[in-house]
Amino acid sequence: MLASDAWTKLCERYEGKGKQSIAYLIGELFRGTLSDESPMEPQLNAMHQKAQVLNSLGQALDDSLVAIAMVISLPSSYRLSKQYLC
Repeated sequence: MLASDAWTKLCERYEGKGKQSIAYLIGELFRGTLSDESPMEPQLNAMHQKAQVLNSLGQALDDSLVAIAMVISLPSSYRLSKQYLC
């Protein structure tokens, strides 16, 4: 079995398919707020991963839309950065 075959089977088994999964992931991307209590990079990577899962479920989001979701999810301590990034 090739690694790509194994990955496909894992995705099918654990990531789920359908509109509920897509709606949940989109909600997670756009309603979440990142925390100052933990490092920012892993939190942003998790958001990027959600976008990749959406893509694998057939709901691709444009990179600029994912970037906007990341910016609006920044905690209030990044208020000035948000202004410059938007």
